Amino acid sequence: MSLRIRRRARAAILAVALAVPTLVTAGTVQAAPVGTRPAAAPANDLLALLDGLVARLLPVPAPAIPGMTPGLVSQVTASTVRVSGIACGQRLQGSGFSPATDTIVTNAHVVAGTTRTEVLRPDGRTLPATVTTFDPGRDLAVLTVPGLGQPSLGLGSAVVGEIDAVFGHPLGRAPVEVSPARVLRRVTADVGDIYDRPSRPRQILVLDSHLHPGDSGAPLVNGAGKVVGVAFAVSNLRRSTAFAVASEELSPVLAQPRSGPVSTGPCIS
Repeated sequence: MSLRIRRRARAAILAVALAVPTLVTAGTVQAAPVGTRPAAAPANDLLALLDGLVARLLPVPAPAIPGMTPGLVSQVTASTVRVSGIACGQRLQGSGFSPATDTIVTNAHVVAGTTRTEVLRPDGRTLPATVTTFDPGRDLAVLTVPGLGQPSLGLGSAVVGEIDAVFGHPLGRAPVEVSPARVLRRVTADVGDIYDRPSRPRQILVLDSHLHPGDSGAPLVNGAGKVVGVAFAVSNLRRSTAFAVASEELSPVLAQPRSGPVSTGPCIS
């Protein structure tokens, strides 16, 4: 099904997660402007250390999801990360997952304008990351993380009506949290890019799921352990409705050659 969303109506239908300090986005922003308040930097480092301890010692129990065994939940969790970056003096946080060796996928809006990026593994280790693909039209980015050492997740295709799961870091919390997500519809939507500029239509999955700031970039995983989408937004009109970029949009992004750092564009205002 094809769905063209007028630009004036877009804000009323989608709260595209543009990493701004509002609860309708799926990315989070720490208000402390790190670049302009150096005294806050040690506290941020301490918080990162404490977050690592929390991730190891206080994992969040996963809810029961039909067709998804505890073993599969553990396997997928081991392939996820929290993504953090500094952009225009603010710390942005989102989620991500590994589709290949030393590689992480997240949303482009999670790393837009960042000058320093890092990932937090489920075991509490923090590693530096480099953005090597940045696609604001699809709202997808690929990070290279040397020594990541995480298992990779394969890609699948979403089926309307199935109950899948989103593995993310709501509110930027360190422990991975699993949220059930029913696939309601698949649409081809013209919603513009992350900077609200005209862009190409993209395949989007409409989900019945309660997602939160920080879930941007989280994988939508089916009962076979395959990534079928990447969470990127929640609805302004109904908080139980969320949106994911379909995996069919991710395949061409992963196929692009990656030889080094790329521009992450301007910060999102």
